[in-house]
Amino acid sequence: MGVIYDVHLGLLSPSELPSTFDEVRDDWNSTLKSKRQKIITNLKRVVPDESAYITKIVDRSNAGYKEFIGTTHPRYDEIMLKREIKMEAAKSRYISNRDAAFQAGGDFETGVDRGKDAFRNNAAIIWQVVGDRDKIYGPTPKARYALEGKKDLLEDLITSADNLITSTELKPFFKYRRYVPSVVASINKWLSYVAYALRAGWSDADINNKIATKANDELAGYVNSAMINPDLDPTASKIEISKDAATGRWGVHIVEATPS
Repeated sequence: MGVIYDVHLGLLSPSELPSTFDEVRDDWNSTLKSKRQKIITNLKRVVPDESAYITKIVDRSNAGYKEFIGTTHPRYDEIMLKREIKMEAAKSRYISNRDAAFQAGGDFETGVDRGKDAFRNNAAIIWQVVGDRDKIYGPTPKARYALEGKKDLLEDLITSADNLITSTELKPFFKYRRYVPSVVASINKWLSYVAYALRAGWSDADINNKIATKANDELAGYVNSAMINPDLDPTASKIEISKDAATGRWGVHIVEATPS
């Protein structure tokens, strides 16, 4: 029979994010600042004094660093001694600086204000890839509907960001639904890399060579006779990260084909 379903689900562009998107940034800012007293209360509970600082921060940090460099490092004793001296010397400064930072209007609150635009930029990437259930759908949740065989739900969400090429029939892609979350997580990961690369001004060639090639090696591992729906042909079906010629967008390309 050949191809029964062929769709490319494209990344959303920053200009397509809802006008209310900045509310997410502002809500993060106000919510985090409102937790100031709770955060410092918990910090004081866990590290109430200099003695607790030594046992819970210095000793644990040194133990982790010891595992990192290994006891066979030629300067192991020297490095660990230097860390111990410097960190123990900082115990009184840690307590006083921490408490001052969490005063009203202190470094914690000003740091949150400084960080809200960085938070917005990172959240924008998430929305370009995932979207928001109440406002806009990105390619990742659409891909989940495609892999689950939910044709009506998927096509209700198709927009100009997407290219629906063939829509004869849509079957569940895999034998078992439990495979879907792992594949969706992989799609989400690689599309996020693509979105960051586009923001950084990477060329299509760089995105293809440095991201898509690795992504597609990983995704191809899921398209095999042991996992795929037995009604489908694993040699002709695909899940891949690619740029669509019709929309000019990077996204995820899903093809279902039955044995000819």
